[in-house]
Amino acid sequence: MSRIKAASSWSTFTWSRWASGVLLLGAAIIASLVPDYRLLALAVPCGFGVHTFARRSLSKSLHAAIPVVLFAATLTLLQVIVRMPVTLLAAQAVAVFLFVSAAFRIVPWAASVARISPHSRLFAFALYALFTRHFFFILTGEAMRLFRARSQCIIRPYGKGAFRSLAAALASLFSRSLLRAERFYAAQLLRGLAE
Repeated sequence: MSRIKAASSWSTFTWSRWASGVLLLGAAIIASLVPDYRLLALAVPCGFGVHTFARRSLSKSLHAAIPVVLFAATLTLLQVIVRMPVTLLAAQAVAVFLFVSAAFRIVPWAASVARISPHSRLFAFALYALFTRHFFFILTGEAMRLFRARSQCIIRPYGKGAFRSLAAALASLFSRSLLRAERFYAAQLLRGLAE
């Protein structure tokens, strides 16, 4: 009896998280289409609050949002420099990032994918999505490792030699990522998953 209650509460919890994720994606779509700056001024703090809740840490939320905020500030600065009218695009980009990032953190992907039957039509799509996610993490992990090593080796971040080392690092990044992806694919082929 307790197992049935636990299963029903788990499914209710899972469905509530999925519903929250869908609502947050809807909020992101609305934020990208809203032409009113007052609604965007409300959407950005709400998105930041949800993003902080999803990450469970204010410092992690701030750390994740800094690149997008810098991009938005640069976009606004460029519009001011070339004397274009300042659009809402920067605020929309920040709001969409906050809502989408929170949505993808709230949704229980692992539990939902584990429930897909191997005989289901969704199984091939879920397996493809998991492989794509794995390759994405391979690429980002290699990039972080490589650029951290490069930043510790170079003396001057700008100049002729620095750009040459950046080009070599990028070439090395793709070759190392392809090598790791090949090893992963070979392991799946040996297990019979890649046939």
